[in-house]
Amino acid sequence: MIEPVAALSATGLRAAGASDAGRVRRNNEDRFYFDLERGIFLVVDGVGGHAAGEVAASIATDVIVDRLERGGASPASVMRQAITCANNEIHRQARRSVQHFGMTCVVTVALVSDDRLTIGHVGDSRLYKVTPDGLWKLTRDHSPVGEQEDAFEISEVEAMRHPRRNEVFRDIGSAPRKADDPEFIETVETRLEPDSALLLCTDGLSDMLPSTSLERIIRCHAGDPQKVVDELIGAANDAGGKDNVTAVYIEGRAFSGAALPSAARPDRMSSGQIRPAGMSRRRILWLGIGAVFGGALGLAATASVDRVVTMSRGRVLAAGGDGAFPSIAAAMSAASPRDVVRVEPGEYAEAVVIKKGVDLIARVAGSVVLVAPTGAENWRALTASGENHVSGIRVLGRPDAPIATGVTLDGGDLVLDDSGFEGNIDVAVDVAHDGDIVVRANRFSDVRGLPLRIGRSARPAVRQNIFTRGTEEHGPAVHVLEDAMPTLDDNLFVGYAEPIGAPPARRQQLLPGNFVTRGQERVGR
Repeated sequence: MIEPVAALSATGLRAAGASDAGRVRRNNEDRFYFDLERGIFLVVDGVGGHAAGEVAASIATDVIVDRLERGGASPASVMRQAITCANNEIHRQARRSVQHFGMTCVVTVALVSDDRLTIGHVGDSRLYKVTPDGLWKLTRDHSPVGEQEDAFEISEVEAMRHPRRNEVFRDIGSAPRKADDPEFIETVETRLEPDSALLLCTDGLSDMLPSTSLERIIRCHAGDPQKVVDELIGAANDAGGKDNVTAVYIEGRAFSGAALPSAARPDRMSSGQIRPAGMSRRRILWLGIGAVFGGALGLAATASVDRVVTMSRGRVLAAGGDGAFPSIAAAMSAASPRDVVRVEPGEYAEAVVIKKGVDLIARVAGSVVLVAPTGAENWRALTASGENHVSGIRVLGRPDAPIATGVTLDGGDLVLDDSGFEGNIDVAVDVAHDGDIVVRANRFSDVRGLPLRIGRSARPAVRQNIFTRGTEEHGPAVHVLEDAMPTLDDNLFVGYAEPIGAPPARRQQLLPGNFVTRGQERVGR
């Protein structure tokens, strides 16, 4: 890891940055820099292979910082000049050296002056802003896949796993540029409020962790910027570390992680706002079924802690593995409202009843597998009854260990996301009663019985889930009992002749806004 750096400014801003080669690559072609007193922050991702990417990233860092330190008439103008100077110097040096021919980089730069934020951006590194209302992506990815994601044509998870994810159509150094060239530098000017935070990162982080994980880690460790950066990089490496990972994190003096995470609020977007990262209201959905089958559950972990840690919103209680508690049940017994039970990877043959106000989160999504003990009857894997967030859990029904109910959502304020259900399960998710319930971004694969049942008078928001039927004949993917009033939006049904079990008139109301396919053939939207 490149030596991490943390600092505190006279204005109350706190910041930290670090870079790591990741788990796959030997070379680290990322660079970062920040100067709190001058308000300069940047991340650079080198492209070119061997040492060339490192050289391009180093040139960009040196040139941009030097130009920004000299200042100028307006932050946006100075920003464009700085990035253009870096571009032309990289191009000049690449043409002079066979070893460095073709080297380029991508860059995201932030200038902070009082409460003003100016962003300069080229490529697919990112800048996120965290506010009391959630996490927001302020930059656009200059790439084919990034454009599709930003246009809501594909989901965040699809974009993360897309085979063309690493392609970019804007870079620093491939051709001579002028500061006012169109389609070169993206600039953004906005406010930085005292209760906000910023995260600049390379795609080695954003390709490994979805926005929900980024926000959760930031909020869990608010007040300790170096801890935020270390946990973000650690989580990206835990999720595979397929690329160099770099992060620079800045928070205002009034920023607090105690604000409600965006995953627990309904999606919303006011006029003039940049959309929350990961929010999908797309109108062109699932461009290829192959991308869906190739995608995995996108969540990686929350904070990586080894014991109970006291935080502003409660505690993180580590269950299983080397955690402080040997089982989920033991951690849940010790938990209090506002605590998080974070579960280590492993298989757990225990029925879990979540206390009111306690969240249950897998440290690495999909690695926590709930199974029934052999011979158990009418076994329920998990029951939640109010003010809970359940994320990253996998429920597996085996031929010799069936599961009656995977997850029971028994009313209250509940979010179930980024979880998976498969195999010998009678009812994978049972929304038993009314409440503010969100079932979002889950995967139901070849569930023997009913993937999702919505009880009488229940009104859950069911969004962005994937329902995949196996080879055996199945019933509907979603069974809606009378008087239930769910909202179904942007779900994908694969292989179901009749995806929604409800009277015909009710089915006609619920199905629009979703995508239905019988394999490779698209049959309805």
